[in-house]
Amino acid sequence: MMKKNVWWIGLVLLLLVGCSSNADAEDTLNMNSLEGDDPLIDEEGAEANGNKMQLTLDGASYPFTAKDYPILSQFVHNFDQPEQQLRKLPFSKIKEDQYLVEFACHEQRCSHLMIDFEQKHSFLMSDLSKLVSSHVSPDQQYVAFLFERTYEKEAMHQLVVMDLRTLEPIELEPGEDHLLPKPNQYQYAIHSVTFMDEERLQITSNDPVAGSDTKDPVRTQWIYK
Repeated sequence: MMKKNVWWIGLVLLLLVGCSSNADAEDTLNMNSLEGDDPLIDEEGAEANGNKMQLTLDGASYPFTAKDYPILSQFVHNFDQPEQQLRKLPFSKIKEDQYLVEFACHEQRCSHLMIDFEQKHSFLMSDLSKLVSSHVSPDQQYVAFLFERTYEKEAMHQLVVMDLRTLEPIELEPGEDHLLPKPNQYQYAIHSVTFMDEERLQITSNDPVAGSDTKDPVRTQWIYK
């Protein structure tokens, strides 16, 4: 009878020890979860925080993330302090929440990016060029940018007309009979750009097919919508 009782007592003790071990293991797992020791979660959180920055322009604060503005984000993250580098860049206001920013400059030639902070959208307009001028249409819905590059010591220009509602460039169509190519490939010099009305703009340029001795300006009109 005594042996039987001892056997039961031993069995009960084993069960108690097993339950205590399981409880300790469960408490340890719960503590690890509360302390946030998951390396995958920590890495993802650190990456998200590193790519999220804040930019203040003209009194307005805008969030800046790599997901929304990948081109400019990639550029600033080439530096040790990307947020500081972002704030150093020149932002020119075109319209409410819309800016032109110059970056990656070398010898007065830069890349030019249009950003719409409300739409969280950007568009790269030109690389390795100099911005000469910008002009907004009478209805405030379009903007014309004139960019310059130098070829064999001669300045050539590109005209980019952008729809501010979509932040996309538009195709120019001739507004009259003329043989000049579209002014969007740095094929000739452009001296001035003027919006005539809510449909046409006029440029004053050199005639690329005329002889080098001919310097008389040529005025042409282009339909931009």
